Amino acid sequence: MAFQQGLSGLNVYSKALDVVSNNIANASTVGFKASSAHFADVYAGALNGAANSQIGIGVSLMAVQQQFTQGNVSVTNNGMDMAISGNGFFRFQKSPNDLTPYYSRNGQFHLDKDGYIVNSNGCFLTGYDSPDGETINTASIVPLTVGTGAIPPKQTGWSTLVNQTDGGLKVGVNLDARDESSATVSVGSDWEQLTPFAWNATFQSSMFNYSTPAAIYDQAGTMHTLTNYYVRTGDTGVAARTWDVYTVIDNKYLVSATPNTLVFNADGTLSTTNARFELDMSQTLMQDGTIVDLTADTPTWPATVSYNWFQATTPSGKAFYLDLSETTQFGMPNNVDAITQDGYIAGSLTNLSVSQEGYVMASYSNGQNKMMGQVILAEFANPNGLQSTGSNMWIETYTSGQATIGVPGGGTRGIVESGQVEDSNVDLTQELVNMIVMQRNYQANAQTIKTQDQIMSTLVNLR
Repeated sequence: MAFQQGLSGLNVYSKALDVVSNNIANASTVGFKASSAHFADVYAGALNGAANSQIGIGVSLMAVQQQFTQGNVSVTNNGMDMAISGNGFFRFQKSPNDLTPYYSRNGQFHLDKDGYIVNSNGCFLTGYDSPDGETINTASIVPLTVGTGAIPPKQTGWSTLVNQTDGGLKVGVNLDARDESSATVSVGSDWEQLTPFAWNATFQSSMFNYSTPAAIYDQAGTMHTLTNYYVRTGDTGVAARTWDVYTVIDNKYLVSATPNTLVFNADGTLSTTNARFELDMSQTLMQDGTIVDLTADTPTWPATVSYNWFQATTPSGKAFYLDLSETTQFGMPNNVDAITQDGYIAGSLTNLSVSQEGYVMASYSNGQNKMMGQVILAEFANPNGLQSTGSNMWIETYTSGQATIGVPGGGTRGIVESGQVEDSNVDLTQELVNMIVMQRNYQANAQTIKTQDQIMSTLVNLR
């Protein structure tokens, strides 16, 4: 009798309709993966049954498998949202102390009150930390956090503490080789003689050929103006290719009465082998003759006044380097080619972004960027073996295999697209067609039961 076959069909296609309904219900769920019902026939077991006379006893639901195909990507207005383009899953923890990993393709993220990157369920996105804001520590996987406080200021020259060949103020200028004025002039020369350089009340523009102001920062992040005054020393020979450089802070403090000196080759390139000068701010001179220490709370003799603006950043304990190695003396107008320095004021967090490699970058109001960490992605040998826990998340099982962890773009892992999310991969049109097919199958199985009932009624009514 066909009751059993028909009942199995009703049961299976009812469940298949559940699968289709679940897909349709999650057509707009970010990161959702559609499922499909897999069917199998059923036969009664018999050791001596004839192979050519077996009649099946119905159908069974063999498996419900999710399809881990790529969904479309939609742009959002949240820089913390992420979409995985390719293979991989985001890795989560439910709390900083709960090390049980969970996995998801849903990349809708925000910051919680403690600065952790979390999803809508409050689960913590994990990755590699950046302890210094510049490098990644791959030794351990931790919940990613973003410091929402202000970034502290840095004094000009601070990076010299890490790399002695870098840091400080770098000024690249061209000094016009055609400028016919100098500190000393030969007898009979038609050059103009400059007024001797003197940092006092008589200071005037006739004492120098060219000047370049540049912004620098003290250890509290206060901006100061450093001005270099360039003085050509002579009108003939090497003297015409030699320039003295006087440095003044805030148009008040002459760093040293003894200038730094630049010597050029005949072709205008720099001949001085070391044009990276250490600036000593401990005995600066004001125009009234007062000596001021800009490096300490208590002045060191002969200084009588002090302002603790600049800490020592050079090996010999000077404030910072003034790098003039890119200076030239070509026959073209005086010009500033480049000014760079490594100090900055304090800054507040203005934006967060994520690179395709998963680097979480914080941008600050002072123009600085700081690395906060790196998102990691997990891969599985058999993603269909993952167990769904709801909320669009999975856990690994024996069938899925253990997760292999790596960075976005590494190996066969996909990349991360910031400010975007992966849509559900449900094909709504196909699911509506599937729903019609399952409905017809359900009706057909119901009809077999009805037909069998009619046959039974005929047998009962036999006389």
